[in-house]
Amino acid sequence: MATHMKLCPKGVVTKMGMPEECGIGACSGNGNVNLSPAMAGGLFAIERDFFFELGLYDPGLQIWGGENFEISYKIWQCGGKLLFVPCSRVGHIYRLEGWQGNPPPIYVGSSPTLKNYVRVVEVWWDEYKDYFYASRPESKALAYGDISELKKFREDHNCKSFKWFMEEIAYDVTSHYPLPPRNVEWGEIRGFETAYCIDSMGRTNGGLVELGPCHRMGGNQLFRINEANQLMQYDQCLTKGPDGSKIMITHCNLNEFKEWQYFKNLHRLTHVPSGMCLDRSEILHQVFISNCDSSKTTQKWEINNIHSV
Repeated sequence: MATHMKLCPKGVVTKMGMPEECGIGACSGNGNVNLSPAMAGGLFAIERDFFFELGLYDPGLQIWGGENFEISYKIWQCGGKLLFVPCSRVGHIYRLEGWQGNPPPIYVGSSPTLKNYVRVVEVWWDEYKDYFYASRPESKALAYGDISELKKFREDHNCKSFKWFMEEIAYDVTSHYPLPPRNVEWGEIRGFETAYCIDSMGRTNGGLVELGPCHRMGGNQLFRINEANQLMQYDQCLTKGPDGSKIMITHCNLNEFKEWQYFKNLHRLTHVPSGMCLDRSEILHQVFISNCDSSKTTQKWEINNIHSV
């Protein structure tokens, strides 16, 4: 049995269903424990024999990132339980202030955390992995290493499916975090036959997107259009800004800003509510909507896939 021993971690309460009454002074000595689908990963206790029986952490995970999910799924799907113990206390030794970490070993390539996530979903998520790739389509070409031994472990230990995990353990997650719709197109949004792409510039929650030189590295230039007609970057949607013309990027749920259609044969992105087309100024580096005009080259776009490496 694994026991999560961190007391009411901020940012985890909502996602993992921690009771609201948990907090300083909440302990009454009644020993209440709470089942949890997953844990933060840094603070937990586990029976030693069971940890070894589970095969410890996946040795193919690099640096950090994803190990908390991997051990959580492994515990639940292979016969264990994961518990919050609200009144537990545990010490945690923090790194020295200002320490930025050791440089990664030379054999570790780029995107180690994303590769870790891909490795975890390939082993444990079964058909649900399609939802991960809908949100991170650029990761589909990542080389995540050999997982044959991990899959054999699942088979040999009769570990349950991820569908079972979602329906029996994480049954309320989708009510808070609905499964994303499939993508229609994804990649860089490049001005047709130009070297300029739409770039979020790292802005969120109401910042304006801009037009910048295409760098083919994804990141701030990676977008996706889904079947719900949302034009997204991670959990942010593109929509028209306060001036009614320029395009901003802002946080959205799956029921908001269903506003875009891409007509691939016309190289056109249409803002459905206004009936206008996505336009650009390469001189001003601006992205905006204007009246559709098939003769305007600045209203022509192409969406090209970009894969992480």
